[in-house]
Amino acid sequence: MKPRITRMALGLAIVTLAACGGGGGGGGGSTPAANTPPASAAQSSGGFIDYLQGIVATQDDTALPVDLDGFVAPTDDSGEPAAL
Repeated sequence: MKPRITRMALGLAIVTLAACGGGGGGGGGSTPAANTPPASAAQSSGGFIDYLQGIVATQDDTALPVDLDGFVAPTDDSGEPAAL
């Protein structure tokens, strides 16, 4: 008899706790769009440097981080070095 009461109490506790888990309202929303570099930054090394100088010039500490997943910085072995 005692194991049956223990199982019933355990089952009741599980059902009660499961019922308490919802009702949060779901106000999470969607994730913001990724801040990716423009296409001009990937086309040439000059465009990439212009993009980087634009980021540095804004000095915005509250800006979203830039998503560089899959971004390959262009290289130019024949061009002159650019001042940063």
